[in-house]
Amino acid sequence: MQIMLRRQQSLGTPNASVTPDLRFRADYRPDIDGLRALAIIPVVIFHAFPAVMPGGFVGVDIFFVISGFLISSIILQALQHGTFSFAGFYANRIKRIFPALLVVLAACFALGWFFLLPDEYTRLGKHIVGAAGYGENFVLRREAGYFDINSSLKPLMHLWSLGIEEQFYLTYPFFLWMVWRYRRNLFAVLLSIALVSFFLNVWQVHRDPVGAFFLPQTRCWELMVGGAIACWRLLGSEGDSRPRSHSVSNLIESRASQVPAEVVNDASSALGFLLVAIAVLRIHENDAFPGWWALLPVGGAALLILGGPDAWINRKLLANKPMVFVGLISYPLYLWHWPILAFPRMIRGSELPLAIRTAGVLLSFGLAWATWHYIERPIRFGRKMWIKTAALTLMSVVIGSVGYGAYSHDGFIGRFPDLVRDVGWLREIRWSTPECRKTVGLADIDYCRSAAAGEPDVLLIGDSHAAVLYDGLAPAYLEHSQTLMNLGQSGCVPFYDTETIVAGTRHQDCTPVINHVLEYAASSASVRTIILSFRGPRYMSGVGFGSAEAKATPKEIIWKDAQKDMGQAEMFIAALRNTVSRLNVAGKILVLFIDWPELGFDPRSCLPRPVSIFSRPRPFCGVPRSEVDARNRAYRQVVFELKKEFTGLRVFDPLPYLCDSSACYAMSAGHLLYSDDNHISKAGAEYLSGKFFEEEFSPAESR
Repeated sequence: MQIMLRRQQSLGTPNASVTPDLRFRADYRPDIDGLRALAIIPVVIFHAFPAVMPGGFVGVDIFFVISGFLISSIILQALQHGTFSFAGFYANRIKRIFPALLVVLAACFALGWFFLLPDEYTRLGKHIVGAAGYGENFVLRREAGYFDINSSLKPLMHLWSLGIEEQFYLTYPFFLWMVWRYRRNLFAVLLSIALVSFFLNVWQVHRDPVGAFFLPQTRCWELMVGGAIACWRLLGSEGDSRPRSHSVSNLIESRASQVPAEVVNDASSALGFLLVAIAVLRIHENDAFPGWWALLPVGGAALLILGGPDAWINRKLLANKPMVFVGLISYPLYLWHWPILAFPRMIRGSELPLAIRTAGVLLSFGLAWATWHYIERPIRFGRKMWIKTAALTLMSVVIGSVGYGAYSHDGFIGRFPDLVRDVGWLREIRWSTPECRKTVGLADIDYCRSAAAGEPDVLLIGDSHAAVLYDGLAPAYLEHSQTLMNLGQSGCVPFYDTETIVAGTRHQDCTPVINHVLEYAASSASVRTIILSFRGPRYMSGVGFGSAEAKATPKEIIWKDAQKDMGQAEMFIAALRNTVSRLNVAGKILVLFIDWPELGFDPRSCLPRPVSIFSRPRPFCGVPRSEVDARNRAYRQVVFELKKEFTGLRVFDPLPYLCDSSACYAMSAGHLLYSDDNHISKAGAEYLSGKFFEEEFSPAESR
């Protein structure tokens, strides 16, 4: 029996009830575990200390190559010996991936209950569902980019790569089995698919960079490269079923036998290590990645694998005990390190001090070792394979279900009753309705909704700042028997013939929609009042305010009739004056709702957490009046000069209601007036709308 078991282990065909520790297989390569360490260390350093290794995120690409190589080797060896089983393959994948992942997901869910605010917990619940269902890459694809401003506040953001690997594992074994069965040239097929996927990635990285980063079709080439290496090493370039053991030296020696094999393998390994080093030190998060840049880490990993276990770097560096140890715990280390860094960031509402980040990295290593030693190894190796597989599958469903519970119950918002009213998180908002679009005559517009059916009496026109103001103004106007309609486009300044773009990109196509909306406002017989509300200081200066928008890309506006070399502020003034002038002659009441002060920080940092350990509310929930005045001075001066120029123009100024002589505040009587750093909340909209109506329906001389 022992002889049979040893024979099965050497062939990679474990007993039905026993899974052997892979480190004791005859074909085990410790340098591959060392290569895992070479992948995970830059990732951890990038997430904790990004300035040290700006390209450390490419470690994920190295993992993809390793995964493709190992999975292909396992499947091809089993196919060679006629022992391949789909059930056995997926059972081993479940035992490999599920244990550590489920522990981390359960820990994140528990931490969320005690430390997260409702919207944070809602988002976490959604990502737990995505992670448990191995579709986190698709969840993130719909939200934003890997490097967007909120990525540090997503504790499970890093699991996008696990989603891609699992999607690969879902189809890849069937693909290999089919090609093997019909005796096609497997190496050529794998290489062809890799090339198609690579060039799709290059084509898409400039057209849809987020999709190129997260979608499996633009990433599978990295796993296919690993698969092609495994195929070539085991089967040769003919891709047939004859077993062999290829390295780079085999190919070189066949053409130049005078080159020693060890020289070729050492050169391959050294070049691969150099490419990886260049990638982690040269590539930056702002580069078009993956694209052509991904050839550096993928090519480097491929050359290191091809160098073989006897290459000097592989033998001396990758196969040494510390690197092998880090490689063995690399999977749980990858799972743990990001939540450990992300949760404190969420709780503090700011970047972490160096000491806390360092402690987080050390804690990640400790938890990774404990997870590997006490959970991963006992479950992955040993007896009762099918019982373990079934139990892990059931636990995955349970974890996904509790995550959905947090998502569907709005992060259990009942823990914060005031937030339901202040922010309105329980409402499902329809920003644009078919009835409104039909009335206005636009098929596609971001903001189009009305407080009642029929033609509107009042139009609230603008960007997202006007959209959030609707919650207060619409019901207030209904109390005065008037119907308010909100019209506008996200991120678009509501000026005639003016385009709003993110710096360095193509036009956003604001002009057709905004021109149509303004013409509708000017020509509609039912409309008596037009209110313009928009984020004026941002459009005038092009930049955001405070640490909350430190990474935000500048905005630019382009007015059709701008003079040559006109600056952004001058263009803003001219386009605003032109819009006010054209609307002023339409015989409507025209109101400019001056933009409220921006905070420059997340107002949720003012709220106490469910558990106050490691967190405390922001002691001063506001921004100094001097900073607000400096930010808004030029913009406010323009508005009040226009009021003097156009005698029929009315102006509402929220500053006196949100600020005193020393500061402007994000909370009032314990209620949040802001939902984020620049948008007012539902409570804020109701508060300012009340003040607006006190002025609007007061005697004319008081305005």
